[in-house]
Amino acid sequence: MIISKPKRQTIFSLTVFTLISCLGALYFMRQVLAEPQGTWRYIMLGFLLVVSSILLYKLIFNYKVLKISHDKVHVYYPFRFYKSVNDINDLGAWQETTVKANRTDYKELKLVFINKGYVKISNQENNEYDKVYNYIKRKAPKKQVKES
Repeated sequence: MIISKPKRQTIFSLTVFTLISCLGALYFMRQVLAEPQGTWRYIMLGFLLVVSSILLYKLIFNYKVLKISHDKVHVYYPFRFYKSVNDINDLGAWQETTVKANRTDYKELKLVFINKGYVKISNQENNEYDKVYNYIKRKAPKKQVKES
């Protein structure tokens, strides 16, 4: 059984940055309520609220656990209360995209299912990426979409 979920380092860094931006938004909200003069405070408050909202969305609603065993792909989003089980034969296509950044390679694996959407995992955000890639490459080699 292969279990791929977000790395602890990724979750920790997103949580710390989200907390910092939320605390900054609260600070500027307090400043605006105490002394409403100064447009730059409103601009900073709006910017920090947008950044905090995007980070919270990414942190909470994009948290996914991918389990692969016995030719089944289980995709579980714990905060959405959503779970889907797909057979490996229901895999419509899959593609690995590689981007060179500085000295490291960023790899993203996209699994597209016939009727139930798609799942993306990356080597920098998810653990067990190589095992998932090798399993999919071994079980569904004909469904790979080549990069052009």
